[in-house]
Amino acid sequence: MPETSAAVDRATSDIRLTRTAREALERAVADAAKRNEPDATSVDVLRAVLMSPGTLAGEAMQSLGVDPAALAAQVPPDGAAATPALRQLVVNANREALVLGHYQVDGIHLLLALLYSDARPTSGILQAAGLTLYDVRRHLQTGAAAAAAAGTPAERPARPPDRSLRRRPWPALRPVLGVSPIFLGLVAGTIAVGALLFFGLASQVAGLLTIAFVVLGWIVSVCVHEFFHAVVAYVGGDRDVAASGYLTLNPLRYTNVVMSIVFPVVALLLGGIGLPGGAVYVNPAALRSRGWDSLVSVAGPIANALIAAIIGGVISVSFAAQWVTSANAGFFEALAFLGYIEVFAVVLNLLPIPPLDGYGILRPWLPWSVRTAAARLGMTGYLIVFLVLFYVPPVATAASLLVSQISTLVGIDPYLAALGSEHMRFR
Repeated sequence: MPETSAAVDRATSDIRLTRTAREALERAVADAAKRNEPDATSVDVLRAVLMSPGTLAGEAMQSLGVDPAALAAQVPPDGAAATPALRQLVVNANREALVLGHYQVDGIHLLLALLYSDARPTSGILQAAGLTLYDVRRHLQTGAAAAAAAGTPAERPARPPDRSLRRRPWPALRPVLGVSPIFLGLVAGTIAVGALLFFGLASQVAGLLTIAFVVLGWIVSVCVHEFFHAVVAYVGGDRDVAASGYLTLNPLRYTNVVMSIVFPVVALLLGGIGLPGGAVYVNPAALRSRGWDSLVSVAGPIANALIAAIIGGVISVSFAAQWVTSANAGFFEALAFLGYIEVFAVVLNLLPIPPLDGYGILRPWLPWSVRTAAARLGMTGYLIVFLVLFYVPPVATAASLLVSQISTLVGIDPYLAALGSEHMRFR
């Protein structure tokens, strides 16, 4: 029932629950509602925990010689006078989880909280049945009771029952994801300009429309690139990226305006180079592992590669279906050029030069001395790449050839992209 779920959400707003714990709490709230009580009590929770077969709490009680079903029959039907309130009980359960090194509150943590001295009469019922906080905790961490009951030799202890609770759970993304109005405006602008090009409207300013389409599309892709970095960082353990607004696709969050937006757009207009744009600041110490640190860096180029693949697919299907005409050729030229620079961004970002993503992939595995030296470079490596591409023709030619070959593989015709780039030149 929605009301039941809402009541549990209010009591556990900042506490992560396992499915077992949530089901027990919802059952307890439903029982209280049948008595027209506004809140579930500790007795309601105890009854719900005892009547949840196959759970870690039930297994612990059975291992300690207590029959949950028989004990449930001794629980009084009316728990209106029981304490503490549901919220306090959940807080106590969360305290047990934290002390035991668990990442979520499970039904067995609720059982431990029901053994607290302030949880009357549940602590009395459980203690009378032979359960104590010490025994339940010991069994949870070592499986000692289960090992003894099964005759497991002391030199080969049973696997601790709380092993699954010690795994850090995947975070829920839905509560932290958002879409910035600025990003929606950029997408709408890209679509609107693209429509003008596709339908051949305002043909007298087709060049300016091409520039607007590619620039707006590029800024959108920068947002998606940084958003991918942030999502992987959040899943990998860095929760601060949500507080920083990185999960909203807002280009103003991917600092700073000059280096993140103005400079890449200028490079795009002058030379058709897809320089990296924004920056998401990630706390490597908060990530699960060095592997996750590398994945955070990989995520950005993957975003550009996906955009390029989508553009290539659209172009390939359009040509196969003979949708390309002389009237809308300008649109497909601009789209091909946008796809081309997405591929360029992938190639450029994968260079193992700080602060590019290619270096970020390697950074977690490098010695601290190398990382420290690279950190001192700051944006110098970024500027060096920019200057080399502009002023060292052999490098620029080799990069262009590689990007053209990859573009062809994903369905983007380099010749079509070259036609689009002709409308972007101010040189």
